[in-house]
Amino acid sequence: MKDSFERNISYLRLSVTSRCSLNCIYCTAGASDCCRCPDELSADEILEIARGAALAGFTKIRLTGGEPLIRGDITKICREIHKISQIKELCLTTNGIGLAPAAHDLRDSGVSRVNISIDSADPAVLRRITGRSCLNDVVAGIEAAVSAGFESVKLNAVLLKGVNDDVQSIRQLAGFVQKYPVDLRFIELMPVKKKGFSFSSYFSGSDAVLRALPDLEMISPQGFNEGVADMYRLPGACGRIGIISPVTACFCRSCCRMRVTSDGKLRPCLLRNEEFSIRGLNAGAVADEIRRAVFKKPSGHDLSPGTVCLRNASDHETADACGLEMQRIGG
Repeated sequence: MKDSFERNISYLRLSVTSRCSLNCIYCTAGASDCCRCPDELSADEILEIARGAALAGFTKIRLTGGEPLIRGDITKICREIHKISQIKELCLTTNGIGLAPAAHDLRDSGVSRVNISIDSADPAVLRRITGRSCLNDVVAGIEAAVSAGFESVKLNAVLLKGVNDDVQSIRQLAGFVQKYPVDLRFIELMPVKKKGFSFSSYFSGSDAVLRALPDLEMISPQGFNEGVADMYRLPGACGRIGIISPVTACFCRSCCRMRVTSDGKLRPCLLRNEEFSIRGLNAGAVADEIRRAVFKKPSGHDLSPGTVCLRNASDHETADACGLEMQRIGG
């Protein structure tokens, strides 16, 4: 399925909840982790959307949140999506806290790849970021994921200025690839909407990683079968380092993805406000709406460290004023 810029759109990020067990400083998901949100997609709605996505031509689905493992039916959802023959790759992104007891069941249910968010290897810093003492649980989740035999285990660390972008913090995180066969990706912060949070104050460019790890050897630039990451080898390590730079090194020209929010809205672009409601539609109607939305996918997001340009805005607005609701959109 190609868009108007001849990009092959084949990857759907599907947010199954806006709830989370953490309360990260750049996200608001943790404010509603105790009960099901009234506008959250049901399992049947999620599966109908997945079937429609397959009919439209998607071959890869990633389940995101919020925190997907909060849902008691997540294994069932994975199992049913795995049965859709057109879906060749089923992935899941998690904060890792509930992963240790769930990893083998998820693998048995058809999840082939798992991404684990971990913004610091220092317990105090991680608590400052997430609002919870959780490092031991996340590390247990990483070890369980490696043991479960996923095709790929990736660790995601969002760079935050003055919090975890110093040399010591970056090198501590790099210790994971020296111990485990995982990919550690350092990701530039994107504009987020949270009261009291300033994107411009916390933004740190990904060049901080290259300064902290001068021995990195590039394996492949972005676009060479590594998705949006530039990949590096750290001498002597069993894993790899990735750098994802959505702000300082835009990769929109190779974008192959669309997103569905936790309340059933299809977004052609993460950083544009245009949405298409697909909730309550049958698979055929979902596919039709996806095909229509694909041609609304813009060429790029027009994002810079200080501004974000919205499709329906008359001019550039500050990122602090119009950031993303990441817990709803799914990142």
